[in-house]
Amino acid sequence: MDLKSRLLEWMGGGKGDFAELSQEVFRHQFSGNAAYRNYCEALGKTPETITSWREIPAIPTDAFKLLGVALRGFPESEVYGHFLTSGTTTETKGKHEFRDLGLYEASVRGTWQLLGLPEIRRPWFFSQRPADNPHSSLVRMFEILSRRAVFPGGLWLIDSEGKLQLENFHPEQPTALLGTSLALLRACDEMAPIELPEGSWIFETGGSKGLRKSFTPAEVCARLSAHFGVPESCILNEYGMTELFSQFYKWGDAQTHTGPPWTGVRVTDVHTGEAAATGGIGYLEIIDLANLDTVAAIRTQDLAIAVGDREFILIGRDPAAIARGCSRGVEEGLGG
Repeated sequence: MDLKSRLLEWMGGGKGDFAELSQEVFRHQFSGNAAYRNYCEALGKTPETITSWREIPAIPTDAFKLLGVALRGFPESEVYGHFLTSGTTTETKGKHEFRDLGLYEASVRGTWQLLGLPEIRRPWFFSQRPADNPHSSLVRMFEILSRRAVFPGGLWLIDSEGKLQLENFHPEQPTALLGTSLALLRACDEMAPIELPEGSWIFETGGSKGLRKSFTPAEVCARLSAHFGVPESCILNEYGMTELFSQFYKWGDAQTHTGPPWTGVRVTDVHTGEAAATGGIGYLEIIDLANLDTVAAIRTQDLAIAVGDREFILIGRDPAAIARGCSRGVEEGLGG
């Protein structure tokens, strides 16, 4: 069985060994992804020198914004599509190319099952439809979740122009609200508070960047709870990004985000790049084996504290992230 088939089987409910498969994925990507191989060699890291998933070199997320750098292990002729990071119209967006979405869909479904996330009934998506935003990984994720809903074909409340359409939003039975924090907070501004039926819950992600007032994650959770009449313990926060095919989740009354067993979490010292001390704050790095065709090891621009191998406490975005970003050294390393 090839590597992809083994990963799909694992995500579908089979067994897998993260320590073993992470090294196989690294060998696969070192061999087939020229830009990543150049980067690893510049750091003196090869499959022969790596003994643990904790040593696999992580690519900064800004590397996905570099023009002319293909962070994939397959030829351009096989590119089926891509996801783009959000951002302003003048900002260079990160691009994550793929030749199929088999592993992405399997990871979304498998994570939902393994983490025991709730059954989706009568969903309302504070989101555009996939046809209106085909390059959003989150919108694609919502489409996948809509298909596994008990009552599929949930209502989509953002139109093709990005405007909220709340005229028909009248939940009368237990329901799930799924959307970005931004869209849900805007709904709080545009509609009167309501009491959702008992048994309802909320999925939110992405923070409040883009509003006139910024909210901390705790404030977002509290505001949504108060406006929709849902306990904070029934508000699910998702941590994900365009550059990753897997996601991490945390309920409002929990402290840590948890990912599926085909992911690993590391935290590195911001200044030295070495592993942070136990309980120390540093850059969050994620190994996501669902990223088989691109790069599995990603260094985010978020600060966190590692708790176990696939859990972390999110501190927030590094205020100096833009300045540090993808340095010329990284760019030159990717180019060989």
